[in-house]
Amino acid sequence: MKKAFIIGMTIAFSASAFAAPGKMTTIERVTKFEKTSQEYFLDANGNLKNASGKNAEKRYLEQALRDLAPGKESKIVENAVQDKEILKNLISITAVKKAADKIEDRDEARELTEGSQGLAEMIGQVHLAGKITSRENTAEQTTLATAAYNKMLRLGSQILTQFKGADRTAYVKVISAFNARKGNGKTPDENLVDAVMETQKVSKEKALEILKKLKDCVA
Repeated sequence: MKKAFIIGMTIAFSASAFAAPGKMTTIERVTKFEKTSQEYFLDANGNLKNASGKNAEKRYLEQALRDLAPGKESKIVENAVQDKEILKNLISITAVKKAADKIEDRDEARELTEGSQGLAEMIGQVHLAGKITSRENTAEQTTLATAAYNKMLRLGSQILTQFKGADRTAYVKVISAFNARKGNGKTPDENLVDAVMETQKVSKEKALEILKKLKDCVA
């Protein structure tokens, strides 16, 4: 099993996935690495493969997450396998982190790393989203914030790599602020609204407008 594990991880996360003539853009680099990762972990139907033995790919994916969310990787993968879109995004998130390790612009690399780490942790909380009645938000506000949260879980890695400059910085700050609130007794939708208000220094009304734009965006 140890040998199989090493071979599997080499295939999935080899630096050769970055090999290409000329200088690659961040998106090109992520896309190339993402393709390798998707093909390794997912079957044609978008399910996590188990071709190498019972739950082998699940263990490989957990191992890949240990430098993103140490100690939380099992719960994150457990949540992700319940939804194909979230699972695909989680695998993309691991690709973003590996791509960040190869990017020369260290400020960009840091943002991509922080964003991918934060998105992985958000997936670890997905089982709470929409399950608890908010004491701070109306039903309409809860629906909006929860939809924005779900968009981040399903398209977060694409948003992270396609947003540029101040937009990406703001996005990463929201993710980090959201995760910093974990365990504070509030619902995910409340924490997401608060995270936008804090990082963007805006009112609740404006924060909800920002979340609506995020909910409606197509990355």
